[in-house]
Amino acid sequence: MRHCLLAVLLLAGSSAAAMAAAPAAPLQQYDIPPGSRPQTVAIVERNFAPGTGVPLHIHHGVEITYVIRGDVEVDIQGRAPHVYHAGESFMVPREVPHLAKNAGSGVASIAVTYVIDRGTPLMVPVK
Repeated sequence: MRHCLLAVLLLAGSSAAAMAAAPAAPLQQYDIPPGSRPQTVAIVERNFAPGTGVPLHIHHGVEITYVIRGDVEVDIQGRAPHVYHAGESFMVPREVPHLAKNAGSGVASIAVTYVIDRGTPLMVPVK
């Protein structure tokens, strides 16, 4: 019995070590245009109740969003509105007005990565 337990522990340990050594593959990848501006990266989690969202706004940089849970409708100027589902992602280019709202019946959760000009706010409302 001890030998079986030891074998299981050794296999589990070697499997965990192999996983830790494997190179990480990105879930999503986007090219960000190069620039001479100093940049700041901020990662924010946002949760939206059904029917709520963020009004029209821009960023002084790029937004990359991953939908963790739910359905999020995104309206980016110059494109048709699109509903993104859990596991999908999207990118909003620099200075492009856009808005987002929960398009489902449950809470929607997103992870937003901002790559913005240093010293600027995360979001700038568009009137």
